[in-house]
Amino acid sequence: MKDLSSSRPTPSGTRDVLPDEMTELRQMTRAMLDLVLAEGYGEVRTPTLEYERTSASTLGPKPAYRLIDEHGDGLVLRSDMTVPIARIASSRFADAEGPLRFSYLAPTWRRVKAHRAEATEVLQFGVELVGGTEEDPAVEILSLLGRVLEAAGLKDWRISVGHAGISQELLNLLSLDEATTTACLGALQAGDLVTLRELLPSQSAQLLGLSAQEALTLRQPAASVPESYAADGTPAISSLLDLIGNLPSDVQARTIVDFSLRPEMDYYGGIVFEVYDPAIGRALGSGGRYDSLFDISRPGTVAIGFGLDVERVHEAVAGEERGEGLTT
Repeated sequence: MKDLSSSRPTPSGTRDVLPDEMTELRQMTRAMLDLVLAEGYGEVRTPTLEYERTSASTLGPKPAYRLIDEHGDGLVLRSDMTVPIARIASSRFADAEGPLRFSYLAPTWRRVKAHRAEATEVLQFGVELVGGTEEDPAVEILSLLGRVLEAAGLKDWRISVGHAGISQELLNLLSLDEATTTACLGALQAGDLVTLRELLPSQSAQLLGLSAQEALTLRQPAASVPESYAADGTPAISSLLDLIGNLPSDVQARTIVDFSLRPEMDYYGGIVFEVYDPAIGRALGSGGRYDSLFDISRPGTVAIGFGLDVERVHEAVAGEERGEGLTT
């Protein structure tokens, strides 16, 4: 009989979850799900397999696995939950009046870079809000996100909030040629500040009273961002600071304004955000506006949501319990 202990136990980017951890994950996700269900975010489940032509493969994270069905159609293991839920809203709720509120807890599979110790299989928890509300939908989502993180057991969470249009609009003020602007956006996406510095004009170039690089990479607590940035900046900055001003005080106190934040997914536009906790050095999740997914099926629809990596959230909770977070 083959000795299984000596063979490779799981495919790269996947892992086993043992009983004690599974119990903790169940308790944590139950608290998170109960909270959003009470707020009217009905839980949905979508197929693990999606048609490649309608999946996120052309819009967001690249699929990790492809296969062909008996009809010759290309299928992929879903790489995120936003696109499948947008499909549900556009088809199963085509005639429904908004707002539509959905929640989910489901595994996704993503292609990762080699030697980065990243997970290919990611258990995601999240919500999606499709359709207008009386208040700014971003205020509802960010406020709910803060409560979800606390329900999970986190105390030191922070939300970094930006706008997908800020970098482009600030670079336009510098009157750079198209190739240089594109290269600067790529450097910002990669966090390559050395290349960004080389591409930008001399340090005498000013934006918002700062050097061009300081403005493009500005990241500071929301409470310390001058109001003058809205008046002296761009429409995207004004939109972002208006949102910050409307957040509940407890969420605003944990919000960081990040002008350099660039959306991972091509479908994001407008407000974008990431979730952090000092107990671990990686983002716990992200979200933002994705109105463009409804340009054909439900024109003019406002859509926004967030997704959390459940195992990273659990890791952050454990880190805080070991005293690795901030004291708040």
